Amino acid sequence: MNNKRFRVSSNKRIAAAWALMGGFLAALIMSYFVADLENNAPQCVIAAAICGVVAMLACIIFVKEYYLQIYSDGFELTKGKEIKKYPFTAFGGSNVVRNYVNGIRTSTTREIRIIEADGEVTTINANHLSKGLFAEMVSYLGHSSYTESHDMEAAAEYFKEGHEFKIANDSIIQEVKKKASLSIAIMVSLIIIGLVALVANFVMPKESTGVLFVLIVAFCIAAAELPMDTIPKVNLYKKIKNLPNYIYIDSNALVMGDKTYSADSILNILMVPSNYDILTRDMIIITKNNEKIKYNFGKPDYRGKLTYMGYDALYGTINLWCIVNNINFVKILG
Repeated sequence: MNNKRFRVSSNKRIAAAWALMGGFLAALIMSYFVADLENNAPQCVIAAAICGVVAMLACIIFVKEYYLQIYSDGFELTKGKEIKKYPFTAFGGSNVVRNYVNGIRTSTTREIRIIEADGEVTTINANHLSKGLFAEMVSYLGHSSYTESHDMEAAAEYFKEGHEFKIANDSIIQEVKKKASLSIAIMVSLIIIGLVALVANFVMPKESTGVLFVLIVAFCIAAAELPMDTIPKVNLYKKIKNLPNYIYIDSNALVMGDKTYSADSILNILMVPSNYDILTRDMIIITKNNEKIKYNFGKPDYRGKLTYMGYDALYGTINLWCIVNNINFVKILG
């Protein structure tokens, strides 16, 4: 494995530049209220510049950059001048949380967990990594940990017999379609109620207060329904239409419905982990001819009707198959 290095924290130089600018502007704004900025402009600007420089120096001194270096026998975490070396078995997994305010997605929190020698768990914030780099880093850590804890000869033997997964794709697709149609119907009904209330507001001005209340409530619920429920369900229905009814995996090939991929033709396979219920269960196959084929296995729900219930076993089998065949397996982590 080639050594890979990831900057987990923010760039200290960029952070210092922001601290310089922020300190300068904050001090300048404060001087507007505290001092007579118009008559003492040169002194106020010099004082603000000093505050900016102090903030920048504090950032340089106290802010420590995190780097994670991947080696063939483990990984290394660097925090400032402190360097710690870990075996791959110390990787305790990752966590991705989407943060919402009033139904609107505002940010995504990405973390990795490291198990120390004494059993204590250290959580590293990796928000400054892009979605792609975070997934790549986790795939290196998880892939190496997986190969270290499995007998690869036994794994190769496991695929000689071949393994099949039968999927009731028609019933799953119909259930997803039903949910999407119901959500659209509710939203359209709310809009119609709102429009009727709008017309009634002009026709019956005496009762306009109650009608106006109905109008506002209907449109507010419809506005919330659209991004939170209707759009995700419609998008899921569009994606799940190519859900195969049959998957077969042996030593040399991966069969997805009526399409067969040889192990030699695949460059990457990307999948959403089975325990990530915030994402739809996407699978992307990238061939060496740069062909990208997408499959979707639904989204976990409490009744289990909107997803393939054997996805957990399928995910683990494809992960192991990729390791045996030296195919890059990447987790889609959001």
